[in-house]
Amino acid sequence: MDIRINELDLTRAGIVSVQRDMPAENTNWEVEYTIDGVAYRVIGNALYGRPHGTDADVLLALQTLFFRAGCPENNRIEVLPAAVLELSGSSKGGAAYARLRESILRISGVQWSIVRSRWDSKKGLHRGVTEITGLVSDLRLVDHSSGQTRPFQDREMSESVPIRLTFTETFAASIRAGFFQMLDGELMARFGQPPARSLYRILQAHRIQQDGSLVNSLSLPLRDWLAACGLESERVDNAKRTLDLSHHRLIDEGYLHSAEIIGRGRAGQVQYVFQAAPEPELVELLMARGVTRPVAEALAADHPTRIWPALQTIDQRLGGGWRPRSLAAAVVDAVRNPDKWGFAATEPPKQPVKKAAKLPVSPPMPEPDLRASVTMLLKVRLTPGQPLSAQVTSALTGLPDERLPLLRDALSRPGTEALPLAAALLGISL
Repeated sequence: MDIRINELDLTRAGIVSVQRDMPAENTNWEVEYTIDGVAYRVIGNALYGRPHGTDADVLLALQTLFFRAGCPENNRIEVLPAAVLELSGSSKGGAAYARLRESILRISGVQWSIVRSRWDSKKGLHRGVTEITGLVSDLRLVDHSSGQTRPFQDREMSESVPIRLTFTETFAASIRAGFFQMLDGELMARFGQPPARSLYRILQAHRIQQDGSLVNSLSLPLRDWLAACGLESERVDNAKRTLDLSHHRLIDEGYLHSAEIIGRGRAGQVQYVFQAAPEPELVELLMARGVTRPVAEALAADHPTRIWPALQTIDQRLGGGWRPRSLAAAVVDAVRNPDKWGFAATEPPKQPVKKAAKLPVSPPMPEPDLRASVTMLLKVRLTPGQPLSAQVTSALTGLPDERLPLLRDALSRPGTEALPLAAALLGISL
């Protein structure tokens, strides 16, 4: 499938600015910047103003609704405004419908060209691609205004009439391919403020390398990073303040380990170190079920202990004859929303278990090397990125095969109860 534009490109191009507010007359912009050896030139035109702030949440809600509708072949959906407000985390009172109308208009009215170029030292030239695209090809919404003499001012949508929206063909193809699932809705909800959520989107996009893997750190010229975040027109001190506030949120919620701006003015550097690195074994398990590498890497980094329970739930349903429209999408949804899929809700009460015989026996996962998988889970819990200790390795080697499913299930439990259960099974202290 030739996907010419996807959420990665959209975010890397900074089409939705990190700024919370932006003047409506800001309808054209042009920026150049270099991130991780790739030079970008972005020229944007926005009929109703450049998207910004919570517009990114509205766009993600529309993508989700399109996906839930089965990704119609005509690329069109009809959705009630209330559904978009709910999924975007917005209130439904006051001027919410007026703000939603403005947001959807900005999303539908933006188009841009992006030139990406990387130096090819063997051929002695810059090689890249130029793309011109947008998000929405057709939009129809019913709205009204209470002003008698100003019929085109202060309009808001009618909440009972669906929005009819058609995505461009290339953007719809990216949704079908699952690219929009790279973002963790649970994590974004905890971030709270729109600038923090927008910065998370941009960081996650630039964190992904050409092969789809995630880097553990980024060091970027501040001038280029401000342009990538849509903050190029801000005063440097204001732009730094916006970034610093978002940095604190991303660190507090465990996405970033550290964030530091070094140097004076726009000539400085910004350095990011991410909190978690994905385990390759988990990534491979997810990719084997059709999950794209960027999404698999993100899931393995953000929710390593959910992977096995999610896959077990999916495999049990498949064994019962269930056939999802998209297996990869079902796997991603199970990892992101354990309560919805039931495997979190059926866990036993959080009580210490001293005797292995009292642990509930779960059916084994259909995995060819369960011992290797349990070894991987122990590494995730105990020594991420490092080998296991000699004591743990010896205890695991001596564990009978029939007890491996118990150990796997114990290590898949949430919070602090996993290690005491695992220790009881292995007969050692962890």
